[in-house]
Order: sequence, then structure tokens, then C-alpha cells
Amino acid sequence: MKEESLLVKAGRKYNDYKGSMNPPIYHSSTILFPTYKDYLNAVNGESVYDVINDGVARDYSYGSVGTPTVHYLSNALAEIEGRGQALIYPSGLFALTFAILTFAKAGSHVLIQDNSYYRLRRFAENELPKRGIEVTFYDPTQDIADLIQSNTSLIMIETPGSVTFEVSNIEHIVKIAKKHGIVTVCDNSWATPLLFKPLDYEIDVALYAVTKYLAGHSDLLMGAIVAEGKIFKLLYENCKNYGVTVQSHDCYLAHRGLRTLHTRMKRHQSTAMAVAKWLEKHPKIKKVLYPALPSHPQHKLWRSYFKGASGVFSVILDKEYSCEELSCTVDQMEVFGIGASWGGCDSLILPIDRKSMSRSVMNSDYGGSFVRISCGLEDPEDLISDLNAALSRLPCLNTKNDEVECETKRVTA
Repeated sequence: MKEESLLVKAGRKYNDYKGSMNPPIYHSSTILFPTYKDYLNAVNGESVYDVINDGVARDYSYGSVGTPTVHYLSNALAEIEGRGQALIYPSGLFALTFAILTFAKAGSHVLIQDNSYYRLRRFAENELPKRGIEVTFYDPTQDIADLIQSNTSLIMIETPGSVTFEVSNIEHIVKIAKKHGIVTVCDNSWATPLLFKPLDYEIDVALYAVTKYLAGHSDLLMGAIVAEGKIFKLLYENCKNYGVTVQSHDCYLAHRGLRTLHTRMKRHQSTAMAVAKWLEKHPKIKKVLYPALPSHPQHKLWRSYFKGASGVFSVILDKEYSCEELSCTVDQMEVFGIGASWGGCDSLILPIDRKSMSRSVMNSDYGGSFVRISCGLEDPEDLISDLNAALSRLPCLNTKNDEVECETKRVTA
């Protein structure tokens, strides 16, 4: 079955819910069984209720291990990935941090990209040392062989990085990891399984912020992983032990979002490409950081892994503007909203404080303010018009003399 069709059909079992087109939202904590033996079997992964179809013996004895609505979504995600089994988490950040805590322990060493998601970096800097876990932040464009230690247990990847958009050399990282028996986790939220499948490149765990493109409507928080074999079992056992739960209604919404993912991703890409090409020619734009553009320094590497691009990229302005000037510019936009996320139907824009960014930015020769753009499903001409008006306001000063206070670190999602 082709992906367009699979997205519509994945995870749905019409006979289970009386022929309804949509799976019901099961609000339940307690699951009843015909006999005590049936209950004991369910604890051991042999339930009389056929709601999990990934071939793994999973506990289905109580609501904390997932309602049918949760399992229908996890089944769908595994089908779309084309292999493995899926687990659902309360947020993308939780999926990231929980993966680290699953594969690293006191005395371990982990490698995390230095351009990774700000909140993940904050967790690594503030929480991991308390647990006796050493962290090295690495440049995703460089050889990592010399960074491996005898106690390195995990390599975290995000490709491309969701602010600076460097593309990781996956084959190099996986080769090093396999040589040393190190687990690899790839945050694939930007591409989704439609554009890149990490497990096909021998990455151990594909990770998603379902909040973004998979759900697609900016109305829920959710994360997910897809993995196989022993790696999946370790993650699954930890989920049970920690009582990780997600709400059935959110899973229903995410499952519904999957059905339009193919159509939405095509539109996100076409719109982003039109906007990015227009921005490349604008005199106040020094650089557009979008891997799908031939001007991107890693465009060839990106093409070797990805089938297409999503709608998120960054631009570097012609100089470093003050927070007041940037605020004056984006505050008056009509189509773009100001928000720390992406992947929904609405276009978003967000200036990024360079002081909160990594080596790859601070040591670069870009020398201008960063702005991240997420192209939604609006007409691209409207987006271009809105950006043109915003850029025409640079530089701008607040004549009321009421300066805008900017935090030292700008949090992005």
C-alpha cells in the first residue's frame, strides 16, 4: 500500500468499533476480564482483547498501560514507519529526556548535538550531572570518532537542527555507534516518517514530537518513539515502571491528524520553498538556512537522506538588530503569529537570541539576527506580503521610548 493510502487506513480496525469510520475515545482506567486467568494472561501480554497488533507481548491489564485509543495510535505510527513498535509519551521533550534516562545511568557518557532543541540542552546541562551522567555537546557537521569514550552509551541526533538546520552525516554516526555498541536516537520531527525513516539507516530509535507535523493542528502535546527488538523492550519496560500515560482524547486527535499528513507536508514544502526563494533575494536577508535550497552548504548531504523538506527554516538578517527593533517588526505582522513551535496549520515567526545558541552560531561568520519561520497552510503570496511589510520596518525604533525587555535566553520549541 502506498504511503498516501496507508496514512488514511493505519491503525484503524473498523470491526472493533461497529464499523465506525473513527476509533472511539476510550475513557477508562479499569479493564474488566471474563475470568481471573484472562486477567493474569493480560498482565503477561496475552490479552483476550486484540488491540495491539505489533507482535510484542504487552501488558494490557490496566489503563496505565494504554487504552485502546492509545494503542490504535501506536499501531498506526509503527505502520507508517514501516517497521518496529511505537510508544506514546506526554510530550516530545518527555520522549527525548526519557530516552536519555533509559540508556544512560550513573557513570555513563552521552553525546548530544550542540544545536539541539533548547529544552533538551537545558535538561542535559542541569539534570544529567545530578545523576552522574557526563555530557559532551558535539558539532553535527564534524567527525565524532575522537569524542567516543569507553563509557559512552548514547548518541542523540536531530537532523536537521531545528534552528540552525545543519544536517547530520547519519552513516558516519551510525558506523561509529555500531563499532562501540552505542545506542543512537534520532529526533525526526522536522522530516516525519514520510521524508526520512531513521530505522532504515540502522538508527536504533526514531523519535517524534507528535505535537508538530504528525498531529498538525497545534492543539495537543505528545511525543512518540519507534524502535525494534531489545531497544524497544527497554523503553517499554521503563514506561511501565514509571507509569507513563497519555490521554485518550489527545491520541484520537493525533490519529486523526495522520490522515492528512501527506497532503499537508506537500503544501508545507511547496509554500516554504516559495517563501525561502523570495527571501534569498531580499536585501535585508544575509542567509536562508533551508536544506532544500541548493545554496544550503549541506544540500547534497540532505538530498542523500531526505525525500523532501518540511516548512520550517531560519533566516539571518543583514545585521544584528536590537530586541526592540525585532519586536517592532514582528509584532505588527498580520498572517504570521509569534509562537515557539511549528508544524501546525498556522504560520509562525520567532526571533532567536544568538546568546542562547550553540557553537555553530556563535562561532559563525553570519553576524546577523536569527529569525525562525514556520510556513503553514496559508497562501504563500500572503506570507510573502506579510514578510515584505515586516522587513520594510527594519530598522525601526519605538517612538514611545518604552523599551522591550528581552530575556538573555529565548526559549524555542
